[in-house]
Amino acid sequence: MLALLAAGCSKTDSVLGPNGILGGNQVTFQISQRNGINGGVEFMFKPSVDVKISRVVSIYQPENYTDTLNYTNTNFVYSKDETYIIQEYIGVVQGQQWNFNFTGQIPGQNNANYNVTANYTVQ
Repeated sequence: MLALLAAGCSKTDSVLGPNGILGGNQVTFQISQRNGINGGVEFMFKPSVDVKISRVVSIYQPENYTDTLNYTNTNFVYSKDETYIIQEYIGVVQGQQWNFNFTGQIPGQNNANYNVTANYTVQ
């Protein structure tokens, strides 16, 4: 899942998770893209702080498309200094607006839970 930094444009949006307001545990995810090895688009993410991830849900609402990725190693820490691949998707075109919902914990903050959605427009 480890990937090199992606070239291209990106957009970051975020929402505070259930513990975010009280504990100051805000996390955001920068989404980017690159060409995939199967001719599709690989979506990628970079967290604003080190995080653990239990689930990522990729959503393209106009086609009622949802892809849920459950992470089995929920103790792995995703570094704020790295960019990681979410998944490659076929049939993605410029201008589509995707949503990526991340669920997990923030290590070092009593493993505070977060649930954050990042919005991204395909470049």
